[in-house]
Amino acid sequence: MIFLYEDELYKNFLPLVYLRPIFNLYCGRLSLYQKIRKLYHNEQLNFLVRPLLENYVQENYSNGTVNDIPKNDSISLFISARTILKQNIDVAGKEEIFINRENEIIGFRVKNSRIKQIPINIRTILNWKLPKRQVNAISAKYLWNLIELNSQELISDFSSFKNLGKISKHAFIWGDIEKLYLGRDAEIEAGSVIDLRQGPIYIDDNVKVLALSKIVGPSYIGNNSIIDQVKITGGTTIGANCRVSGEVESSIFQGCINKHHYGFIGHSYIGEWVNLGAGTTNSDLKNNYSSVKVHLGKKEIDSGQTKVGCYIGDHSKTAIGTMIPTGAVIGIFANVLESSKLIRDFYWSKGKRWQIEQALNTAKSVMLRRDKILTRAEESLIRKLYKIK
Repeated sequence: MIFLYEDELYKNFLPLVYLRPIFNLYCGRLSLYQKIRKLYHNEQLNFLVRPLLENYVQENYSNGTVNDIPKNDSISLFISARTILKQNIDVAGKEEIFINRENEIIGFRVKNSRIKQIPINIRTILNWKLPKRQVNAISAKYLWNLIELNSQELISDFSSFKNLGKISKHAFIWGDIEKLYLGRDAEIEAGSVIDLRQGPIYIDDNVKVLALSKIVGPSYIGNNSIIDQVKITGGTTIGANCRVSGEVESSIFQGCINKHHYGFIGHSYIGEWVNLGAGTTNSDLKNNYSSVKVHLGKKEIDSGQTKVGCYIGDHSKTAIGTMIPTGAVIGIFANVLESSKLIRDFYWSKGKRWQIEQALNTAKSVMLRRDKILTRAEESLIRKLYKIK
């Protein structure tokens, strides 16, 4: 058996993983789950996640078990949800721990009976005192790692040239056309610039690249998205059903995001169902060019990087003209009216929370605009999070 597991470091990926498991995050064109699925396409993948996410994962990944480990001494393969594997690891074999070149644990093969708690604790793994074997893999520890890795993963995820859509003869294609994938019913309008000189560009099905847009590779545009007079710089992933204008640099949009106005987003990770009001702009570089600190829980962690934007949780909204500081963290269901480096979940205004029924009604209304519904498992998860916040 194969299990994708979360460990205690899931907290480093908040607020983006309040409403999804870590393996649902994107890096490149694919989610972390999809990357593992490509390597093990004939195997059943099972999941070990936080108890809060059990129903959500079961609803969205019904082909595998959730938090259900056989109580026996059979040996299974366990792969960290934070891992990008670059090689297959045999499912069958002796007990051992797998590490990457940086000596980070990326998984293990052990008897099922060893697993006593979920999320799995890294210290527990080390206490098993099992032999270690190095494999070719990358382990993300923080959200900014996914941004940092995004360019190389976009290149790695690119498969082959295809043109199933329509390119205006008045569009500008710079570089090797064989680095462009254009999906079914996708369209690139006149005056648009597709710059393939620095890497491939994958434009998925039914994407509209409207006139005067510029996309620089490596980049990915998810299906049913509208790219409207925007400058997209390389190292950017735009998920499905997004509306994007203005400027986006080296960022990941999870999907169903409305940024249909001017403004800059750079070196950031934006959750689903976020609405960025006109003029919303984030800083991704401090004036003194020093490394950026980011709030993780009650601590502020030095990222060790000079280019760090913002992290915005699902269903949050920014007012027009919002200026977001370097390294800002904005929680889920936050109503952003002012500039702040840390905005809590369900924030409405100073001293006030967004009332849960109002928040849910807004979410349902927004989702209907993309022909989506808030499922029972999603609503239950949001209500539980609201109670413990």
